[in-house]
Amino acid sequence: MAQKGGKVKRFFLTIVLLALLIVVFILLGGGNMLKSAGRWMSGVGKEAEVVKQKMEEKASKTGEAVEKVIETVKPGDKTGEKK
Repeated sequence: MAQKGGKVKRFFLTIVLLALLIVVFILLGGGNMLKSAGRWMSGVGKEAEVVKQKMEEKASKTGEAVEKVIETVKPGDKTGEKK
């Protein structure tokens, strides 16, 4: 029974410690750090969107080039074959 009481006490003290850490974080201006982190994350998201668009453009160009090659080389045609 003594160990069970110790576990409850330990859990309670951990919760109190976390609450105190949160209060200290807020009092020391943690909101500004969170805002700057949010701005950084949104910037990273915008950069990822630009990269995604560039990759889609390159993929479509590559797909068009492959289709042109397929059209020029018809099935059954072999290079070097004389008619």
